[in-house]
Amino acid sequence: MSFIYEEKPSASPYVDVVWRTVDQSDGIYIASADGCWDMIFIGVANRGKTQVLLSGPSSKTTRVPYSAGNKNIGIRFKPETFFTDIPVNTMVNVTQALPMPTENTFTLRGIIWNLPTYQRIDEFITQLVERGLLSSDPIVKAVLEHQAVNMTERSIQRHFIQTTGLTPHRVQQIIRARKAVELLQRGLPIAEVAHELDYADQAHMTRMLKRYTGFTPMRNKQRGEPV
Repeated sequence: MSFIYEEKPSASPYVDVVWRTVDQSDGIYIASADGCWDMIFIGVANRGKTQVLLSGPSSKTTRVPYSAGNKNIGIRFKPETFFTDIPVNTMVNVTQALPMPTENTFTLRGIIWNLPTYQRIDEFITQLVERGLLSSDPIVKAVLEHQAVNMTERSIQRHFIQTTGLTPHRVQQIIRARKAVELLQRGLPIAEVAHELDYADQAHMTRMLKRYTGFTPMRNKQRGEPV
């Protein structure tokens, strides 16, 4: 791994994880599909400035170049979280650079924001919620947590499309693939992971991991990089 990686949980119910990296060399990182919104703050070493990226839910892998000396902070939102004023269908598998009026501020939905630090990310997320920019779909949350939902399949499908731009089946496939990588990197045998996550067989898990992470189970087990 050519970067130092650290992550922490967030106090916000809208966020899955907050992470930061320091890039130790130039390279390409293969980012796995995640089926959720992300924000990334890239501190560009050779230009002494920051880039702010907003990424919509992804259903495929993405090649992400990185450069030695860059320092990055990321927010991965939960799948049920969505930006209220941004049509998700325009952002599936799309990453946009946000305008930066100054070196220390950026613009999101017409509002100028100060760049958050890793230590104060939760305060920034609270501000997003208070300004009405973030919300959460309780139906998507319930389905992903395997809770009973008194709705038709069509209504559930509509909630997922409105929130993630993806079908429930696709989001669940992505989550399962990411969980498989987590278990593999903990040292569990490939066959055990396939059984634990109810893949039909190892070949099925291999196809799903190659589709959503870009790597086979064995390569994911060995690559030593977070998904």
